[in-house]
Amino acid sequence: MRDIVLGFLNKQGKMLFERKLTAIPLKEEVIILRSIEYFNDPEPCMIHRSAVMKRIFMEFGEFLNQNIEKGKFELLWDEIPEELRKIIDINGDIEGICIKIR
Repeated sequence: MRDIVLGFLNKQGKMLFERKLTAIPLKEEVIILRSIEYFNDPEPCMIHRSAVMKRIFMEFGEFLNQNIEKGKFELLWDEIPEELRKIIDINGDIEGICIKIR
């Protein structure tokens, strides 16, 4: 499987930071809600936490792969579905992302 790296850009087009898809911080409350949904576990152990995170990264990866297949390697933040934007735990003024494959 290829590694997807995301670069987060501000309104000026400046790269704020880059992260592997699987290293993007996720909101804790989302992990807990999904753990309850999938496993009925409000205090997820490492196994449940890992499974939830893996599913989230797979969802995000599917969305990114659809864009990669269309030749789209730069996306405005608003082009990312709201349900995916709400999962990511990033503070700051993100305008867009650039997708890199390694």
